[in-house]
Amino acid sequence: MRQGLHHFVLGTVVPLNRMVGEAWMRGDLEIFAEHLYSEQIKSLLRQAIASLPASSSGRPRILLTTVPEEQHVLGLLMVECLLSLDGATCISLGTQTPLFDIRLAAAAHDADIVALSFSSAFPSRQISPLLSQLRQMLPPTVALWAGGAGTDKLPVIEGIVALPSLEDALKALRGWQDSAPALRAP
Repeated sequence: MRQGLHHFVLGTVVPLNRMVGEAWMRGDLEIFAEHLYSEQIKSLLRQAIASLPASSSGRPRILLTTVPEEQHVLGLLMVECLLSLDGATCISLGTQTPLFDIRLAAAAHDADIVALSFSSAFPSRQISPLLSQLRQMLPPTVALWAGGAGTDKLPVIEGIVALPSLEDALKALRGWQDSAPALRAP
């Protein structure tokens, strides 16, 4: 609470996630301890999100999820915190949403942006084909963002914005807001 949510996510959770992941990979941390850490952070982030005021403009409306077989949710929660703080309306579907359902949810929620998270654990060879397939399924008016550590080496794909860091997601949001002033509250 003293740090503020923005600084907590970027200045505390990001380095903690890195340290916990490295400790787990070295064998210094048991799986149960990593799971306990993840559950505690998820709980904190969900509480923080629930306490945020609703966006005054309602735009952009960002649908957040992961594709099937990507079960890591911390990245989604972290970006939801930051995007919500900066005025976006976030609709989180949680993890492992089939592509067809992502398309349906984007239409049902009048999403301006679909944002997917890919962890470093997700097979990188699967990311580009999945993104290309979803891009074809979504209307051209709906932006498609792909973020997370799994996208740091993502090749350029037309119609897809790669956001390997949380800072990249904030820049993309500001870019969207700057290019769509008519969608903001009167």
